[in-house]
Amino acid sequence: MPLVLIILGASLIYYSYRLGIKAHYSKNIQNNKNVFKNYYTKSELDLYKKDIDELKENINYINESIFALNLKIEDIQSNYNNILSSLNNKEKIGINDTYQNFEDKSENLNDKIKELYNKGLSIEEISSTLRIGKGEVLLRLGLNK
Repeated sequence: MPLVLIILGASLIYYSYRLGIKAHYSKNIQNNKNVFKNYYTKSELDLYKKDIDELKENINYINESIFALNLKIEDIQSNYNNILSSLNNKEKIGINDTYQNFEDKSENLNDKIKELYNKGLSIEEISSTLRIGKGEVLLRLGLNK
């Protein structure tokens, strides 16, 4: 019986030694797996962080560009409004000037017709001299009497 116990004890020691080596080996493998997982996840996280930082920079650049463009648009709109208002003022002034010129010309024409008629020219001669129609000469003479 002591021999059986010795053989049994030796076999238990042998198996426990083998299991200890395998356990130690499996722990090393597990540790290596964890190290690789942590390394790759950290490196992936670093890559993602870099990508996120680049995207943030791009977004900031785009926002700054949009802001600058909005300022330019506002300047252009104000210039456009100023040009429109100045054109409207010039048109009003131009219309008034045209009306004044027309009145001046018509008064001058009336005066010329009266003057020529008083000199004794006929209506045909007045119309050919001033290059206007006979009816207009008659009308202006009739209105001025």
